[in-house]
Order: sequence, then structure tokens, then C-alpha cells
Amino acid sequence: MNNDSGIISFQHCNNKNIYCINIPTNCPICKICLKNLQSIPIRVPYPFVRASQQSCSVVVKPTLEDFLNNYQLMDDLHIGVTTSRGTVISYDWNGVNEDTDKWQECLVVFQLNDHCMETHWDTILRNIVKNECWDSARYNEEDHNCFSFIMAFIKQFNAFHSPVHHVETREDFAELYVAPITLKAYKYINLYRKISENGFYIYNQPSNEILCI
Repeated sequence: MNNDSGIISFQHCNNKNIYCINIPTNCPICKICLKNLQSIPIRVPYPFVRASQQSCSVVVKPTLEDFLNNYQLMDDLHIGVTTSRGTVISYDWNGVNEDTDKWQECLVVFQLNDHCMETHWDTILRNIVKNECWDSARYNEEDHNCFSFIMAFIKQFNAFHSPVHHVETREDFAELYVAPITLKAYKYINLYRKISENGFYIYNQPSNEILCI
């Protein structure tokens, strides 16, 4: 289960796509009753997940508030890594944290697909956590932060198994893994907010993709 907001799309009025959460009684364009729709409504894929359901993954969420209601592009993101049991390990001004409750709406930017390597994943993560460099007193928002923690883990894991390619720096990882997923999710966020404001959103061209509006 997740917190899917339930956006659906259906076509009406010369195949215009209408996005909503609840199908209205009447078409918002022509006002005709929608009791007998000719096309089957399509659920728009929900991009966010509960971290506890994503084993051996690197996940991100807004540092403050949440994605759907508050996030804007370029807002700070907090990044963490899940164990094989779905516990989120991350690093911030409090030091290393083990948490799940605060990661109910996040994005998976990388997930291990090799089940045989899960033990190595957990072992390396446990060893990283023990390192004194992740003490809260050493936290620095600019150059020793949650991304530093993730990069240290990735570099050590890659010594056993190389799932994250072409990544040497935090900037590389952000560009190759974080930015594409975040930009895709932001299309959904924009769509959700338009629907929240008006009750629906109308797109003039037939399309089943998530729209950037």
C-alpha cells in the first residue's frame, strides 16, 4: 500500500484528456452527463513510495515538508539508503539516523536488483555507520552531509559489485540518478496541484503520459 492520490485520466469532447481524482457527474467542457463513458479511465502512475517497502535502495525526500503539497524544484532534498529489511539509514546534523516513519512519501533513485548481494549491502552499511566520521559534530551542510554519507556507501559497495556506474562525485550521482527521477515526479506534482485547485485539468491532445504543466 502507498499514499496514491488517485489521479485518473479519461477522454471526452474530441478526445481531449481530462485529469481528475473523482470523475465528475458532467463533463467540465461540454457539460454532458458522463454516466456512460466510452473510454475506460486510466490511472496515472503514482511516483512516490514508502521506503519501508523498498529494500536495498537509495531514496530521497524533501528536507522539509513533503513532495505533493510543498516541494519546489531546487528545494533541498534529504537522501538515505534502505537495508534489505526496508529500514532507512541517513545522516544529518543529528548524526546517523535509523528511521522509517519520516519516509512515507519518497522517491527511489536507485535500487539493487541482485538479491545475492543483499548481505554485502547490509554489511557495508553497518560498517559505514560505525565510522566516527559520521558523528553529529562533524556534520557540515555544504561538504559533509547526507549526500557525502551516500557516496561513501556507494564507493565501498562498488568495490564488491558495481551497480552504480560512472559516478565519482556527489554531483555525478545527483545528475545521473537524482535529477531525472525528481524532474519526472515534479510533472506529477504539478498535475496534482492543478487538479487540487480546480477539481480537474484539461489537456487538449490525446496522451496517456504524465504532463508537465
